[in-house]
Amino acid sequence: MRIPRHLPAVIVMVSWLMFILAFFLPATNVFGAGGTGPGAPLTGWQTFTSSLEILGYPPAIFLLIEQPRLLVVLLFPFINLAMLLAPVVVLAWADSWLLSGLFLCSGLLPWALPRDATGNLFVGFYLWDMSFFMMALGCILASTCRKQIYEGNARPNTGAIRG
Repeated sequence: MRIPRHLPAVIVMVSWLMFILAFFLPATNVFGAGGTGPGAPLTGWQTFTSSLEILGYPPAIFLLIEQPRLLVVLLFPFINLAMLLAPVVVLAWADSWLLSGLFLCSGLLPWALPRDATGNLFVGFYLWDMSFFMMALGCILASTCRKQIYEGNARPNTGAIRG
Protein backbone atom coordinates (compact mmCIF):
# COMPACT_ATOMS: atom_id res chain seq x y z
CA MET A 1 0.00 0.00 0.00
CA ARG A 2 1.42 3.35 -1.03
CA ILE A 3 1.28 6.24 1.39
CA PRO A 4 0.02 9.51 -0.12
CA ARG A 5 3.01 11.81 -0.42
CA HIS A 6 1.66 14.66 1.74
CA LEU A 7 0.01 12.54 4.46
CA PRO A 8 3.09 12.41 6.74
CA ALA A 9 3.50 16.20 6.61
CA VAL A 10 -0.19 16.70 7.40
CA ILE A 11 -0.01 14.35 10.40
CA VAL A 12 3.19 15.98 11.67
CA MET A 13 1.69 19.46 11.43
CA VAL A 14 -1.66 18.45 13.00
CA SER A 15 0.14 16.78 15.90
CA TRP A 16 2.33 19.86 16.36
CA LEU A 17 -0.72 22.14 16.37
CA MET A 18 -2.36 19.86 18.97
CA PHE A 19 0.80 20.19 21.06
CA ILE A 20 0.71 24.01 20.85
CA LEU A 21 -3.03 24.17 21.58
CA ALA A 22 -2.55 22.02 24.69
CA PHE A 23 -0.49 24.80 26.28
CA PHE A 24 -3.58 27.02 26.39
CA LEU A 25 -5.97 24.45 27.88
CA PRO A 26 -6.31 23.21 31.48
CA ALA A 27 -3.77 20.42 31.92
CA THR A 28 -3.17 19.45 35.54
CA ASN A 29 -3.37 20.65 39.11
CA VAL A 30 -0.08 19.08 40.21
CA PHE A 31 1.41 22.54 40.91
CA GLY A 32 -0.21 25.45 42.67
CA ALA A 33 -0.17 28.88 41.08
CA GLY A 34 -0.40 32.23 42.81
CA GLY A 35 -3.89 33.68 42.77
CA THR A 36 -5.63 30.33 42.28
CA GLY A 37 -7.35 28.17 44.82
CA PRO A 38 -5.96 24.82 45.92
CA GLY A 39 -6.49 22.17 43.28
CA ALA A 40 -7.29 24.69 40.53
CA PRO A 41 -6.19 23.39 37.13
CA LEU A 42 -3.25 25.06 35.45
CA THR A 43 -2.94 25.49 31.72
CA GLY A 44 -0.21 23.58 29.96
CA TRP A 45 1.86 26.75 29.77
CA GLN A 46 1.51 27.42 33.51
CA THR A 47 2.50 23.83 34.24
CA PHE A 48 5.53 24.12 31.95
CA THR A 49 6.72 27.39 33.52
CA SER A 50 6.16 25.97 37.00
CA SER A 51 8.39 23.02 36.16
CA LEU A 52 11.07 25.42 34.90
CA GLU A 53 10.83 27.41 38.14
CA ILE A 54 11.52 24.25 40.12
CA LEU A 55 14.60 23.60 37.98
CA GLY A 56 15.81 27.17 38.54
CA TYR A 57 15.34 27.00 42.31
CA PRO A 58 18.85 26.60 43.86
CA PRO A 59 17.96 24.06 46.54
CA ALA A 60 16.04 22.02 43.96
CA ILE A 61 18.50 19.16 44.40
CA PHE A 62 17.33 18.78 48.01
CA LEU A 63 13.73 18.96 46.89
CA LEU A 64 14.43 16.17 44.39
CA ILE A 65 16.04 14.04 47.09
CA GLU A 66 12.98 14.48 49.34
CA GLN A 67 10.49 13.86 46.54
CA PRO A 68 12.09 11.65 43.86
CA ARG A 69 8.87 11.77 41.80
CA LEU A 70 9.91 15.27 40.79
CA LEU A 71 12.90 13.86 38.88
CA VAL A 72 10.56 13.52 35.94
CA VAL A 73 10.22 17.30 35.97
CA LEU A 74 13.78 17.34 34.64
CA LEU A 75 12.69 15.42 31.53
CA PHE A 76 9.62 17.38 30.49
CA PRO A 77 11.38 20.61 29.39
CA PHE A 78 13.55 18.52 27.04
CA ILE A 79 10.56 16.53 25.80
CA ASN A 80 8.67 19.75 25.10
CA LEU A 81 11.67 21.24 23.29
CA ALA A 82 11.95 18.12 21.11
CA MET A 83 8.27 18.37 20.22
CA LEU A 84 8.53 22.08 19.52
CA LEU A 85 11.30 21.44 16.98
CA ALA A 86 9.77 18.21 15.64
CA PRO A 87 8.20 19.44 12.38
CA VAL A 88 11.50 20.84 11.12
CA VAL A 89 13.49 17.77 12.11
CA VAL A 90 10.98 15.11 11.04
CA LEU A 91 10.29 16.64 7.65
CA ALA A 92 13.98 17.30 6.94
CA TRP A 93 15.53 14.08 8.26
CA ALA A 94 15.57 11.25 5.76
CA ASP A 95 15.09 8.48 8.33
CA SER A 96 12.94 9.41 11.31
CA TRP A 97 12.39 5.93 12.78
CA LEU A 98 14.54 6.85 15.80
CA LEU A 99 12.41 9.93 16.39
CA SER A 100 9.26 7.84 16.34
CA GLY A 101 10.64 5.86 19.28
CA LEU A 102 11.52 9.05 21.13
CA PHE A 103 8.01 10.46 20.71
CA LEU A 104 6.38 7.14 21.58
CA CYS A 105 8.38 6.95 24.82
CA SER A 106 7.56 10.61 25.55
CA GLY A 107 3.86 9.83 25.18
CA LEU A 108 4.09 6.78 27.42
CA LEU A 109 6.22 8.36 30.16
CA PRO A 110 3.43 10.29 31.92
CA TRP A 111 1.38 7.08 32.23
CA ALA A 112 4.21 5.43 34.19
CA LEU A 113 4.10 8.13 36.86
CA PRO A 114 2.21 7.79 40.13
CA ARG A 115 -0.98 9.82 40.46
CA ASP A 116 0.54 12.22 42.98
CA ALA A 117 3.22 13.16 40.43
CA THR A 118 0.69 14.09 37.75
CA GLY A 119 -2.22 15.39 39.81
CA ASN A 120 -5.68 15.42 38.28
CA LEU A 121 -5.46 15.45 34.50
CA PHE A 122 -7.55 17.65 32.25
CA VAL A 123 -8.20 18.02 28.51
CA GLY A 124 -4.94 19.92 27.87
CA PHE A 125 -2.90 17.02 29.21
CA TYR A 126 -4.70 14.46 27.06
CA LEU A 127 -4.32 16.61 23.94
CA TRP A 128 -0.62 17.19 24.75
CA ASP A 129 -0.05 13.47 25.28
CA MET A 130 -1.96 12.43 22.17
CA SER A 131 0.19 14.82 20.11
CA PHE A 132 3.26 12.67 20.91
CA PHE A 133 1.59 9.51 19.65
CA MET A 134 0.49 11.29 16.48
CA MET A 135 4.00 12.69 15.96
CA ALA A 136 5.40 9.15 16.31
CA LEU A 137 2.94 8.02 13.63
CA GLY A 138 3.99 10.96 11.44
CA CYS A 139 7.66 9.94 11.83
CA ILE A 140 6.91 6.36 10.80
CA LEU A 141 4.86 7.45 7.81
CA ALA A 142 7.50 10.01 6.75
CA SER A 143 10.23 7.34 6.80
CA THR A 144 8.06 4.85 4.94
CA CYS A 145 7.00 7.42 2.35
CA ARG A 146 10.62 8.45 1.72
CA LYS A 147 11.58 4.80 1.30
CA GLN A 148 8.76 4.33 -1.22
CA ILE A 149 9.89 7.39 -3.16
CA TYR A 150 13.49 6.19 -3.12
CA GLU A 151 12.55 2.70 -4.27
CA GLY A 152 10.30 4.13 -6.97
CA ASN A 153 13.15 6.25 -8.34
CA ALA A 154 15.72 3.44 -8.08
CA ARG A 155 13.80 0.87 -10.11
CA PRO A 156 15.46 0.10 -13.39
CA ASN A 157 13.43 0.71 -16.49
CA THR A 158 12.48 -2.79 -17.62
CA GLY A 159 9.95 -1.74 -20.24
CA ALA A 160 10.58 -2.23 -23.91
CA ILE A 161 11.87 0.71 -25.86
CA ARG A 162 9.19 2.04 -28.07
CA GLY A 163 10.02 3.87 -31.15
